[in-house]
Amino acid sequence: MGTVPLQQLGGGPVRILLVEDEVFVRIDVAETLRRAGFQVIEAADADDAMEFINSGERIDLVFTDVWTPGVLNGLALAERVRAKFPMMPVIITSSNTKVEDAASRLGKFVPKPYEPAGVANMIAQIVVSSL
Repeated sequence: MGTVPLQQLGGGPVRILLVEDEVFVRIDVAETLRRAGFQVIEAADADDAMEFINSGERIDLVFTDVWTPGVLNGLALAERVRAKFPMMPVIITSSNTKVEDAASRLGKFVPKPYEPAGVANMIAQIVVSSL
């Protein structure tokens, strides 16, 4: 994958809301996505992510872990994103494959552990197909 930012029609790099409470995982994934040309907004939990979404800032894709601290978990966040933005791509990750069916109804499920570069490639394919 090149380092040229993927651009949305209408301007600006593709903006990904990354929701991950494990700080080192979040840093690694965020850095990989930034190197791939995405703009990344980081959130430590689904509550913060929902607050950002409600602020009206543009996002193009949500990538969330299921289990985060707070009132909302990643599945509840995905449900709210789906209700508010039915066409928004959502990727849901967890090491617990028991949530795969629920996650797959809301978006694409990626089991942990995963390779951040593989996720960056997947996101690029999703974004390109949705343009």
